[in-house]
Amino acid sequence: MRKLQVPEEAVGDATSFAPLGAAALLTDFADRGGATLRIGLLSDIGRKENLSPQVLEEILAALCRAGLIEPVKDGFTLAVSADDALSHSAVLRGVAYANFRHRDANQVEIALSPPAHPSRLMEILPKKGFAWARLYDTNDSLVELASQAERRLTVVSPFLDDEGLDWIHRLFLATANKPIARTIVVRGRDKKELSVLKGHRLNLASWNARILSYAVSHEPSLRSPPIETFHAKILLADSDKAYVGSANMTKWSRDYSMECGVMIRGPCVKPVATLVDAILEIAQQLTL
Repeated sequence: MRKLQVPEEAVGDATSFAPLGAAALLTDFADRGGATLRIGLLSDIGRKENLSPQVLEEILAALCRAGLIEPVKDGFTLAVSADDALSHSAVLRGVAYANFRHRDANQVEIALSPPAHPSRLMEILPKKGFAWARLYDTNDSLVELASQAERRLTVVSPFLDDEGLDWIHRLFLATANKPIARTIVVRGRDKKELSVLKGHRLNLASWNARILSYAVSHEPSLRSPPIETFHAKILLADSDKAYVGSANMTKWSRDYSMECGVMIRGPCVKPVATLVDAILEIAQQLTL
C-alpha cells in the first residue's frame, strides 16, 4: 500500500458537493482493512447512503482525484492507510456539519418552462452545456412554493385567462386547510380578463380570495400615459418566499412559452414583500 499524505483541504475541495457521502465511503474502505471494494458492493453502499448512481460515481472520481483511492480491476482500493482514510472521513463529517450550521439563509433557484416542442431553443441549449438538471419546472415550483405559505399567498399577474385561473386554483388548493389570506392582483382594465374573472367568481369566493386591480388613473396633464399599472409577475408566500419572473397566469405561459424566473427564500425576499405590500395599499377591490 502506498502511504500518501493527502492535504485535508484538497479532500474537502474535491468532495464539497457531497461530504457526507464521501465520508461514508471512506469509512467503508477503512473498515474493510484496505481491501478492494468492487463495483457491486460500492453500489450497495451507495443505496444504503441514499446516493444516486451518478453521485456515487462523482464521489469515487473525486476521491481518486484527491489521491485517497485508486481504481483497480472491477473496483477501487485505498491509496492511503486505513487510519488516514478514517481521519479524512471525520474531517468531511465536520465539513458537512459546518456547512449545515453556516449555510446561507438566502436560497435562490431558477424556475424555467421550456417552449412547446419542437423548440429551436431546446435544440441549442444542450449543446452549450445547459444544466437543465439544476433547474425547476415553473408550474411545479409555484405549486410547491404556495404549499409553504402559512399566513398569506399573493398572486401578482397582469394577464389572466381560464387556464390561468385553473392554475391559481391549484396554488390555492396547495394551501387548503390553512387560515391564510389569498389575494390576486391584476390590471383589471381588460374586458376579456374581467369576464374570465366573473366566470370564476364562485370558485374564488369559496377561497375567500381578494381580487384587486392595480391601475391608477393620473391627471393627463401631469403624466403621459395617464395610467399607472404593472407588468411584473410575482408569487409571494408570507414574506420570506417568492417567485419573481416572467410567467403570467395564462395557458400560454403555462404550456407554450419559455418562461424564466427565480424562486427565492430567506431575508432576500423582504424587498419583494415590501413591494407587494405597497401594491396592495394602492390597489382597488374589484367587484365581480
